[in-house]
Amino acid sequence: MNPAPPRRKRFRAKWIPVCAEKTSPHDDLACGACSLLAILLVAFLWGAAEASYFFVVADVLLTFIAVACGLRASLWASVAAALGAACGGLILWRIAGTDPAAAMTLLRSVPFVSERMIARGLAGMAEANWPLAMLWGSVTGIPYKVYAVGAGHEDLSALLFFGATIPIRLVRFVVATSVVALLDQKLRPRLRLRSRVMLLATFWLVFYGEFWLRWSGGDFRFLQ
Repeated sequence: MNPAPPRRKRFRAKWIPVCAEKTSPHDDLACGACSLLAILLVAFLWGAAEASYFFVVADVLLTFIAVACGLRASLWASVAAALGAACGGLILWRIAGTDPAAAMTLLRSVPFVSERMIARGLAGMAEANWPLAMLWGSVTGIPYKVYAVGAGHEDLSALLFFGATIPIRLVRFVVATSVVALLDQKLRPRLRLRSRVMLLATFWLVFYGEFWLRWSGGDFRFLQ
């Protein structure tokens, strides 16, 4: 009698939480739900941190999720990151409304945020079509936190600013994750997960290097 062929191991990204013990057929579903909740929590916190001080965009995390976990998980994470950005933006909106000088000092202390970015972002929030200025800034490299401070300076409604933030941030997140997921689908038959992750990491390093050099004008404030 021939021995049964070995069962193929199901792939699971190593960094996704796995339940230590499984005692029923429903445990896989429970573990998947726990993993998704962990992803959503990290995405929400990253979005909030980027909106208030952190200088690495949430797109970095979201695109890695797209490669490791697929498009569906990355889209849910995009929603969480957009909600986090809206919450983090309200913090700077509040600070700028009550203490404009402190808000500007905080903004100027963020690594790689240049005076050109601040000037353009604040000017955009002073216009009547400030949501379009925010949308344009999201694709031209002006940090969202600049617009949050500008919203406080202009005394915009917190509810209006919060509501505008979510779709504006979500558009870019969805586009970024969808493009990466599509490219990853093409590369999957040729490259292993580790190689695809390294390729994505290389892209982000090159992207940020070019971005910071272009916007800084040689005037870096990183770690100063």
